[in-house]
Amino acid sequence: MAQKFERAVGIRIGYYNSVFFDIQNKNLSTYRFMVSWRENGRQLSAMKYFQHYKIDYLPKYLSIYYGYGIHAGYTSWDQYFRNEEHGYYWEEASAPVLGLDGLVGICYDMERVPISITAEAKPFFDFWGKKIFNLGPFDVAISGIYRF
Repeated sequence: MAQKFERAVGIRIGYYNSVFFDIQNKNLSTYRFMVSWRENGRQLSAMKYFQHYKIDYLPKYLSIYYGYGIHAGYTSWDQYFRNEEHGYYWEEASAPVLGLDGLVGICYDMERVPISITAEAKPFFDFWGKKIFNLGPFDVAISGIYRF
């Protein structure tokens, strides 16, 4: 009860794994800074989301949230090549990634401890990487969050 709950750290486990840090503003929007491991690469994300508490049709400790953001990083993969000198061979390739993120989820806040559990979807759109345009609509995950 003595804590303000303006900050949070969490672990996101799902299609892509992440660790993140949240900072809540005075207007109840929250900034999330995230490091993700995706497609043999790393990405940094910055997001802004809005959380709505005490919704009529939801139980007391459930809330919903939605938001948007950007990400940047790199991805790497094994690429198949063929030439006259070496024949067929595999070589590791990498490329920078830049893109946009969306976020929608539901959050359960525990009553007696400053821990929350979320289920969320974070669709993304990459401008570069293995493909020039890559759409990922199914980045779903659960998260454990410690608020302080």
